[in-house]
Amino acid sequence: MDEYDNYEEDEYYEPTIADEIMTEAIDKFKNALVKGKQTAAENLKVWEASLSKREQALVDNKKEFRKREYDIKSKERSLESDKERLERDFYKTKLLDLSEKIQNDLFECLYSINYRYKKAEKCNRCNNKRKVMATRPDRTEVEVDCSCNVSSKEFYIEEVKCASIRINKNKGFTFSLKYDNSTYEDYITIDTDEIFKSVESMSEEKKAKKNDYCIYFTTREEAQKYIDEVLS
Repeated sequence: MDEYDNYEEDEYYEPTIADEIMTEAIDKFKNALVKGKQTAAENLKVWEASLSKREQALVDNKKEFRKREYDIKSKERSLESDKERLERDFYKTKLLDLSEKIQNDLFECLYSINYRYKKAEKCNRCNNKRKVMATRPDRTEVEVDCSCNVSSKEFYIEEVKCASIRINKNKGFTFSLKYDNSTYEDYITIDTDEIFKSVESMSEEKKAKKNDYCIYFTTREEAQKYIDEVLS
C-alpha cells in the first residue's frame, strides 16, 4: 500500500503558474501567427488589386495618348488642307486681278530683244565661198578666208503674244508667252520684273548688264530705244 501511494505521488503532476503562463503565451503566439497570415493574405490581395488597377490605368492612359496623338495628327492634316485651300483661293483671286490689270495695260503682246549674226558685205576679191588664194613662204598656194568673211551681231525686235498667266509661289506672277513666228508649241515663261514700260524705268544696274535676252517691253518703240541706247 505504501508502494502504491508512492507511485501515485511520482506520476501525478500539477501545472504550476509558470506552466500556465507559458501555455497561454504559446496559444497567443499561435493565434498571432494565424492572424498575421490572414493579414498578410489580405494585404497581398489588396496589393494585387491595386497593382491591377494601376496596370489598367496605364493601359487606359496609353489608349488615351494614342487617341490624342491621332486627333492631333488629324487636326494637323485638316489645317494643312485648309491652308492649301486658302492659298489656292488667294492665288486664284490674285490671278483674276492680274488678268484684269494686264488687259487694262494692254499686255496682249510684248516686244523682246533678239539677235542674229549678219555677214559683212562681200568684196570683189574673193570667190563665192569668201575664200582667196594666198602664197606660203615655200611659194605654194593655199585657199584662206577673205577679210570680208566675218559676222557681226545684229539686234532685232520680236513680238510675243501673251498666251496665259501663271502663278509661281516662290517668284510671284509669271507670263507664258509664245512668239508669233514660232513653230514650236512650247511656251516661254517670264517674270513680271522682266517687263518694262520704258528704258527709263529700268535700274542702272539692269542697264549695265546689257542683257539681250529675257528683256521685254510693252511697246516696240521702247524696245528699239533699248537697242539704240543700251546695246549699241
